[in-house]
Amino acid sequence: MKNIVVIYGGGSCEKDISVITALQAMESIDKTKYNVVPLFWKEGFYILDNYRDMGEYADKDNINGKRAIMDGKNLCVVKKNKLKLLCTVDCALLCTHGGNGENGALQGFLEVQGIPYTSPSHLASAIGMDKGIFKMICKKLTLPVLPYGVISEGEGAEAIERIVARLGFPIIVKPANQGSSIGIGIASDIAELNEKLNVAFYYDKKVVLEKALTDFKEINCACLTKNGVLYPSTPEEPVGWKEFLTFEDKYMSGGKATKASARRIFPAEISESDTAKIKSITAKIYQALGCKGIVRCDFLIENQTGAVYLNEINTIPGSLAGYLYEDRGISLKEVLNIVIDDAIKQDGDRKVASYSSKVLQYYSKNKANACKLSIKNV
Repeated sequence: MKNIVVIYGGGSCEKDISVITALQAMESIDKTKYNVVPLFWKEGFYILDNYRDMGEYADKDNINGKRAIMDGKNLCVVKKNKLKLLCTVDCALLCTHGGNGENGALQGFLEVQGIPYTSPSHLASAIGMDKGIFKMICKKLTLPVLPYGVISEGEGAEAIERIVARLGFPIIVKPANQGSSIGIGIASDIAELNEKLNVAFYYDKKVVLEKALTDFKEINCACLTKNGVLYPSTPEEPVGWKEFLTFEDKYMSGGKATKASARRIFPAEISESDTAKIKSITAKIYQALGCKGIVRCDFLIENQTGAVYLNEINTIPGSLAGYLYEDRGISLKEVLNIVIDDAIKQDGDRKVASYSSKVLQYYSKNKANACKLSIKNV
């Protein structure tokens, strides 16, 4: 059996949702194929004594469990100030939302350790996390995005005025590197915009201002890959928002996290052409960023014009977006099989280049020259 470490938690504003996603995944994962090791991340990695107890995560101060250390592919626990090997990790199933768990930092760490993992690469994750850079990439790929501007903390009123003159009101204000609608607000005039900017800058040093639609549908579409073939999901329409889907809408009122049918229309009630367009765009951005694992793209359809806009990409979506394949008879259990198998296969196919140089050998034989070593044109 393969040892699968499920990493969840982290220091982001979405850490609580990460716990929900991880518990769902660990409940559904194929226990006949995988030995599951829950690895809770809170200023370090821990193996909790009772990871199924939600109360363990509500306690902000104490952690009831053993400290864990990754030494390459070896996962060890700290016992009496000594490291004890727990297992050799075959793959990490990432259930981390936001922050360093989704922005490429954790992915880079796992690459250094030599551990396959189930989300897009560190680069694709970083691009997907930064809303400003993601929209810039989409424009280069001629994918439809709403008019937007980016402003950094400390920029003056003139920079804001230039963006407002180009976008017009209403404007939606988004911290560039947050998810789950955290810190997002809508402004209808300059006074409101300054207020919403203050909130957004609390969460991030960079903020995206975007032309806000007033009459629209939100549509979600996932994508995963199996044996090199892309499989975009059937689109869904989450419902229950006012101007935008809030954190509470998503996770505390029967939204996606609980898959309550009253909070979503699945399949989405959109035209065949819009369905095809959304699936095509989802597959295109997945391929362009070199994604792996399962991602979810969020779209907006303006009701009056019928225009379709790509809003953002979630490289580690809530509940791992497994619910978007239910209409095909594919359970979350099978989705997890696909993304784990694909992560291990892609890691095995990764090219590791090496180049034999005689530079150090030369200087080791010429110690006098080594003392005068000067590296140029590097």
